[in-house]
Amino acid sequence: MVNVIIYLKKEHNSIEFVKFLLTEKLVASASIDENNVSYKLLDGKLYEDVYTVITAQTKSLLFNEIVKLVEERIGDEIPIISSPIVASNRIFDDNIKSKTIAI
Repeated sequence: MVNVIIYLKKEHNSIEFVKFLLTEKLVASASIDENNVSYKLLDGKLYEDVYTVITAQTKSLLFNEIVKLVEERIGDEIPIISSPIVASNRIFDDNIKSKTIAI
């Protein structure tokens, strides 16, 4: 199990994309964090980016399929990462298993 974290620019429709991922049973649940401010330093200059961040819970084997769909529907310049869910209780585990496609 993993958390898939997708960084979208404001012009992308995060709610519609989450609905699509849920409908296709690629994720079990998701949250949307709007106005997430990210900073980076390039050539000594500080840059600020504002993202809408989707954090979705799913099976690790579905990560590549999610990346493929993001690239097809939104573009290939979208930052996407995953982090493992190391431990969870039975309710959380059952939720991911029952609400995502069988692998």
